[in-house]
Amino acid sequence: MIRRTRLLLSAAVFATALGATVAATAVPATAAVGDSARKVTTSSFPDPGFARFTTQAQGTKYYLYSTGAGFRVARSQYPDRGFSIIGKSMTERPAWTVYSSDSRPAQLWAPHVFQTRFTPGAEQFTMYFAARRRSDYRHCIGAATSNSPTGLFKPASAPLVCPPSGYSEAIDPVEYMSRYGNRYLVYKIGNYSPRRFQIMAIRVGNDAGLKRTGAAPRVVLSQSQIGSAVAEAPDVYRDGNGRVHLFVSRNGYKDCNYATQVWSGPELFSMGNPRWVAGLGPTSDICGSGGAEVIKDGTTLRVAFHARQSYDPLVRPAWTGVLRWTSRGNPYLA
Repeated sequence: MIRRTRLLLSAAVFATALGATVAATAVPATAAVGDSARKVTTSSFPDPGFARFTTQAQGTKYYLYSTGAGFRVARSQYPDRGFSIIGKSMTERPAWTVYSSDSRPAQLWAPHVFQTRFTPGAEQFTMYFAARRRSDYRHCIGAATSNSPTGLFKPASAPLVCPPSGYSEAIDPVEYMSRYGNRYLVYKIGNYSPRRFQIMAIRVGNDAGLKRTGAAPRVVLSQSQIGSAVAEAPDVYRDGNGRVHLFVSRNGYKDCNYATQVWSGPELFSMGNPRWVAGLGPTSDICGSGGAEVIKDGTTLRVAFHARQSYDPLVRPAWTGVLRWTSRGNPYLA
């Protein structure tokens, strides 16, 4: 358990950081921020992909997927406890990655899994992930498929998205289905010398999300909006009123001020109003609370994220919790 704090923040309080003015989220004075947070893995489990799936073979379960070779998968009947690491969800190294035929790391990062076929006994799942491309050592985004949420996932023979000229990486992929039924792959592109970062989106097929539709990638958050501090690990949630919320991680991933920020707008390409998620911000009691993914679970909005347990060696177990919203439409870790 983490030490709890009661945040009595005025809505008029602002923090200027990251090249933009970021509002501090005001939460109800009676709310104990972070009471729902639970560490659900004892070992390091960074960038946790988070999902709730129902299959004929496994019933209804919650799943976490970890950065790293093989993309370990953990499963539980409950969202806040009981996760058991089953093993690797993808044992076949993608052919396009660095050193695909030997044991050297290809920097396999940030798995995100979603369901594309729901027929009982014939379910289908797609995984997005990032890895280094063999031809130029830049990070690209790949896709893989499986008929089970625990794998084994079979990777496609070529990457789905690679960074444009002037950028060294396209990473942190997630899927988003718009209110109009259009499927998007949302991701980060970045470069560190000079520093520039953007959040992008590209239309992909509505069937399994394995092919681009031909439309060019579009900017979700621009370099001027982001500033010089890292913005990565996007995740997108559309609420019951149709408003779209983009969660991103800010600052250096090894640092305690690695934190979760949210932007909002009427649709994916009209984001504004950046503010910290209270309880997952840069001054919260949880060190390095980033890599957040949210899922709608009935009427509950759940979140998974990692937190830094130690710096050297870098250990980042997975946590889960519940997000709620203030009367002004700002999320906080309940």
